[in-house]
Amino acid sequence: MTTPRCPQPVHHSPAPQLPESLSALASAFALLGRRWNGLIIAAVAKGPADFAQVRERVPGISDRMLARRLRELTTAGLVTGTGQPGASPCTHYTLSSHGAASLIPLAALTVWAQDHVTAMGTPSSGLPERGARSRPDFVVSELDLADEATAAAVHRIGHRAYAVEADLIGFDGIPALRESLEEMQAQPLRWLGAKTDGGEIVAFVAWQHLPADGGIDIARVCVDPAWFRHGVASRLLEHLLAAPAPGGHVLVSTGADNSPAIALYERHGFSRVGTTEPAPNLRMAQFRLTRQNTESVA
Repeated sequence: MTTPRCPQPVHHSPAPQLPESLSALASAFALLGRRWNGLIIAAVAKGPADFAQVRERVPGISDRMLARRLRELTTAGLVTGTGQPGASPCTHYTLSSHGAASLIPLAALTVWAQDHVTAMGTPSSGLPERGARSRPDFVVSELDLADEATAAAVHRIGHRAYAVEADLIGFDGIPALRESLEEMQAQPLRWLGAKTDGGEIVAFVAWQHLPADGGIDIARVCVDPAWFRHGVASRLLEHLLAAPAPGGHVLVSTGADNSPAIALYERHGFSRVGTTEPAPNLRMAQFRLTRQNTESVA
């Protein structure tokens, strides 16, 4: 007969701990990786909307699922629900500052998915491919910042856009974030804006001429976060680069960790020519595009 052995204590190894950065990434995927959450954030980014309006912007989602996801995003602090009084009280949803800050990484993920996941034949859950999506129509024209309403809209858009970039690159000392309206108006820049059919300014690019070679220096490219992923920045760059101008370099810079902006400039033919650190903890990627000689700007 075999003598029964005394049961041996079982020793459990402690669960491995993820580095802080990977733990944060895991938490982000746990929230944003849930079906519909990213699309709901993109829908709410278009502007305040009640439940029915959000549902219209996210085709295919059920009322039950939308209600559940809105509760999750509100609890997570990405979406804010505000009660609206009236004969039929309802809740209007908007993005919080944390939700608005998620738009740049979501845009970068979208660019990557379009260029790599779709190209590999991975199913896209019925979403239209890049070429199949309609691009909103915008009117592109020069802006006169002597007009106070125009200047106020540009200042507001710039502040919102730079606040998102500051969160993305981990640097809140971007000069434009502390710039007053009057200081912005005093900048020696020319301004080009994109407007909706209703006349709302949703994005702008600001630049100045380079006296050395007749080129231009693009000082600012800003899109209202509510209009991210609509091709507005591309539309502005296409318009600016197509304008008759002397041959010379077109220069632009952006935060070295601003992946969507870097992808934008590379798609338009800019080459990265260096990286600078104008302030502690601020790394800027420098880009340059050389154009052929054409007629002078009017």
